[in-house]
Amino acid sequence: MRLFHLLWLFILLLNSESSLQQNEVVCSNQRPQNVYSLEYNWWQQKKMGETTRYWCKIGYMSTDGATRATCTREGWTPNPLCREIVGCGSPPPLTDGDIKYTVKTNYSHQERVEFMCQNYYTMEGGPNTTCINGEWIGQMKCLKPCIVDRELMNRYNIAFRYTNSDELYFAHNDFIEFTCTKGRHTGTLSMRQKCIDGVLNLPTCQ
Repeated sequence: MRLFHLLWLFILLLNSESSLQQNEVVCSNQRPQNVYSLEYNWWQQKKMGETTRYWCKIGYMSTDGATRATCTREGWTPNPLCREIVGCGSPPPLTDGDIKYTVKTNYSHQERVEFMCQNYYTMEGGPNTTCINGEWIGQMKCLKPCIVDRELMNRYNIAFRYTNSDELYFAHNDFIEFTCTKGRHTGTLSMRQKCIDGVLNLPTCQ
């Protein structure tokens, strides 16, 4: 029984020591490198697990988007609290599209670039991409138009229902209606079709 009591006392001492260690002051109240301000006074003591709000100097940004610093046994985290803001080179090209204004070789953090698609192409997403600390952020795509000409329609014995043109461009998501030039409508495809990123299914008449 005495051995049991001694063992229990030893466990209590370990837990007490661990608790004391958790409450130790381990973080300096001196301003870390590239930090403009910490939200506490020099006479305050920050203990393990406690947090404080902080701001970075001009030209720097908080690491991983953090807004509060956490006191750990290794000091303040994230480590470092602030990192230098970097710009970007020229943005990646857009297939079937162009930058709306003059292209530069260097762009600053948070600077935006506007794209536009070529004639008859339809933009999906965008139109801006933004330089965020060395990376271009923003997704866009130029969707292809559909081209229908007289030679192609003759194969299916069809023509445009509302125009006599021999060739037309249709933008993505446009609807086109056809009529039979001879015979009658056959098959399962409707005489009204939709252009989907350059693909247009044509109905058949015979």
